[in-house]
Amino acid sequence: MCAMVGTAQQTGSGQQPSVTFRAETNFVEVHAIVTDQAGAFVRNLTKDDFEILEDGKPQTPSAFSLIDLPIERPFTPAGATEPIESDVHATTRTFDGRIYVFLLDDLHTAFTRTQGVRDAATRFIQQYLGARDLAAVVYTSGRQESGQELTSSPRLLRAAIDRFQGQKLPSAGAEKLAIHIRQTDTDTVLADETAPTRSREALEKAESIKDPYDAERALNARRALQAVENVANWLRDVQGRRKALLLFSEGLDYDIYQPFNLTQSASAIVTEAREAAAAAQRANVNVYGIDPRGLSQFGELIDISARSDYPQLEYGTFRGALHELRLSQESLIALSEETGGLAVVNAGDVVGGLGRIVLDNSRYYLLGYYSDSTKWSRKFLKIDVRVKRPGLSVRARRGFLPPDPRATAKALEADVKAGTSPALKAALSKPVPVGDLPVRVFAAAFKGDGVNGSLFLAVEIDGGSLKFQERDGRFNEKIEVSIVAADQRAKVQGGDRQEFNLRLQPQTRERIARTGIRLLSRLALPPGRYQIHVGAHESSGAAIGTVPYDIEIPDYAKSAFELSGVLLTSSNADSFVTSNADPLLKDALPAPPVATRSFSQAETLTTYAELYAASGPARAVTLITSVQDARDGRTVFQAQDRRAIDASARSLTHGFSTEVPLKDLSRGTYILRVAAQSSVGGQAAEHSVPFEVR
Repeated sequence: MCAMVGTAQQTGSGQQPSVTFRAETNFVEVHAIVTDQAGAFVRNLTKDDFEILEDGKPQTPSAFSLIDLPIERPFTPAGATEPIESDVHATTRTFDGRIYVFLLDDLHTAFTRTQGVRDAATRFIQQYLGARDLAAVVYTSGRQESGQELTSSPRLLRAAIDRFQGQKLPSAGAEKLAIHIRQTDTDTVLADETAPTRSREALEKAESIKDPYDAERALNARRALQAVENVANWLRDVQGRRKALLLFSEGLDYDIYQPFNLTQSASAIVTEAREAAAAAQRANVNVYGIDPRGLSQFGELIDISARSDYPQLEYGTFRGALHELRLSQESLIALSEETGGLAVVNAGDVVGGLGRIVLDNSRYYLLGYYSDSTKWSRKFLKIDVRVKRPGLSVRARRGFLPPDPRATAKALEADVKAGTSPALKAALSKPVPVGDLPVRVFAAAFKGDGVNGSLFLAVEIDGGSLKFQERDGRFNEKIEVSIVAADQRAKVQGGDRQEFNLRLQPQTRERIARTGIRLLSRLALPPGRYQIHVGAHESSGAAIGTVPYDIEIPDYAKSAFELSGVLLTSSNADSFVTSNADPLLKDALPAPPVATRSFSQAETLTTYAELYAASGPARAVTLITSVQDARDGRTVFQAQDRRAIDASARSLTHGFSTEVPLKDLSRGTYILRVAAQSSVGGQAAEHSVPFEVR
């Protein structure tokens, strides 16, 4: 929950309203999906058409807007099968895309349905993920190294999905049936006068069979529900947009309703389910339960024959299997309905169900009201959203559990005690970018000392957004930049913090206002996947910008033939004031590397990259720098650098640069390719960088 100042005005499709937020726990945000009798979304409603009740008491909406997001597909160059990702990430405005979290329940998905989950999730990304959307991949088993933080990169999301593998336990009924069959084989009932007594004993014995995986099954159920709760808490501070949690799961397979199963485990699962739903409701996260079995499950059930000798028993029968199916799907349906989402179960077209989820998160009404926090208790508050026009249906979250004010105060106190610039720290902790201060970030991996890689970063801050204060003929501004590198387990492995106190002459201030300020940084990091969080804070206007950047540091020490990242500078690079220099690049480039990919025809680009060749025989290496027109695939520039590498017992580093004049290129989008090819062993490496000529 968050606070929204003022009322957002409804705008035309494709132009989203400007909404300002501030943190107040008593502001309640509600997303309402309104459909007519034919199931079509209704777009022409006003604030006066809605009624909001909290525990039966009418509430006055203080914010209202229609959200209608188009799906903007990334640009794919001619001849390419998928978009080429930019090596520059920028935050130039407040995030206004969709948010999807793929919660892959490997604990409750059968191994045989692994590929089905991968295919459905991958197709969702390929068909529905827009250029402005963010998505993450999380595993209920807690395999952080296999997941993916929020990103707009389809490539990284697909890689995380491809690591999914179902590990669901065997059915409880199937396990009981197996035990029963083994017992029946050893305790065959003899056809004599004692048969009735012995049959009763055998039935009682069959009824007493316990699930051998009961404890593990209960633990898995709790872990899955805790994953839902953790994701909801993670997204709690994201405001103004629906947050969709796509739960790919066959549902919990622990029967909490058995009359003789009122155990501590069952009670704990019920409590965990309530807490997961409460966390999702409180964070306004919509859960979409997606059963990957679709309609195929009924074919499986029909194949089950009644193998038990005792029709009184459920396991081993179609009735028992159907009971297990119903229980597992009830968990998906309940979580979805309680949080304002929908469940895709028993669906012959799972992909079609995913399309409905996209529509849910593209067209809806955003309403907000202030709840009377003086009357809050640790009691669930029911929300009822109604539309005054007849014949319309509304779907929204059913309520929320108010936060514990003592816990909130304690968290804020801990944040203040954390040290300098709590505002920037708080912004960096948010899962989505903050765009009050326009920031561009470029990063490239190089070989470092020993086994570590060397991550180079260039950060450019828009000068027009800096709010200088004039004192004694000088223009003063304080800029703080923080860089944090977290590995695939979300463990911080390195970082940098730079602070600049600017006292500028009028002419320098005017120059920076036209362009901006640039700073450079180096991080020594072990090989692996990282998400780099970059944040900038200017003190005069208190504006903040944050940018997440996903990058992989190769293990250059073990690579036989590898290219570093590609640095790019231009003849106009010095128009930006660079606050510091990188000593490792002083002889490599004529100017500092830039974090922009838009250039004028009057500029000349200079590229720089390093080739790392392992020890081996003598060979020739051809280094090729080319530029292709993204519209038709034509090569409009190419340069080659051929080098002889002598036989060596140690790995070698070769740096090379190329000048690329832009004067003969027409306005448009281009792809810069830097490639290396060896004459021995067919070794090759390549990097592509999209850029624009304006």
